[in-house]
Amino acid sequence: MIGVRVPATTSNLGAGFDCLGLALDMWLEVRLDAGEGDPEYLGTLEGLSPSEDIILGILKDALPERRRLRVQSEIPLARGLGSSAAAAVAGYALLQLIQSSAFDRDSVYDSAVTLEGHPDNAGAAVYGGFVLAAPRPARLVLNERLGVALAVPETPIDTKMARSILPAEFSREATTAQAGRAAALVLGLMNAEGDLIGFGMDDQIAVPHRKRLIVGYDEAVAAGRANGAYGVTISGSGSALLAITPADQAAAVAEAMAEALTAQGNSAAALTPPVSERGLTTLD
Repeated sequence: MIGVRVPATTSNLGAGFDCLGLALDMWLEVRLDAGEGDPEYLGTLEGLSPSEDIILGILKDALPERRRLRVQSEIPLARGLGSSAAAAVAGYALLQLIQSSAFDRDSVYDSAVTLEGHPDNAGAAVYGGFVLAAPRPARLVLNERLGVALAVPETPIDTKMARSILPAEFSREATTAQAGRAAALVLGLMNAEGDLIGFGMDDQIAVPHRKRLIVGYDEAVAAGRANGAYGVTISGSGSALLAITPADQAAAVAEAMAEALTAQGNSAAALTPPVSERGLTTLD
């Protein structure tokens, strides 16, 4: 059996647009089992067409004979939780395992970024933990006193559409403000400083344009903050909302945000996945 496991990721984290990613303890598992037949898709991928499968598209003719692709995922699709990046990482890792019985983590990362264009998601998916997508992806340390709360709507958002609504240019004032907030965010997340986290999660680039795609966004942000969140923002390009909270308040924050979205007609579920310090791994 050849197989890999890749975590979900949340990216941007506010002002860290396309730069910061965080691996979450929800997983995509892909294996090549002995046997023949069509690919099998389970979990959140149930009903996926092989023609839409990123993994199968990467493997192409490299798929060994008498091997059947089996893919199971816990990662919600098109919710800003890195499902496409996880698939790209899994595909390139499997390709290397087929060709050489080992994978090179840096090479997998480079290939996934080239395909998907999201270094923040790919970095966290490959290396795990809290990652800065610099020219060389850097592992940072998320303070253990912090927790993650998610409100995940039933309604997805297409990433390409979410990117297309962003302006091609931003003012000097906006970009300067964003740089300051991104720096504050990193410091706040490493030291559990709530005021810096709240300041840094107030994105000036993407959220002002994307929040209208999420019915009840403002109400959910207010509910999250009222229940103890340091900051609330859109996870990746959405539609999930992400809050960073004191660890013991994550569940209350997630429930409050999900209830606020649902009350506005945007039915949502609350999730509180732990941060995963492990990224891409092989399956036994």
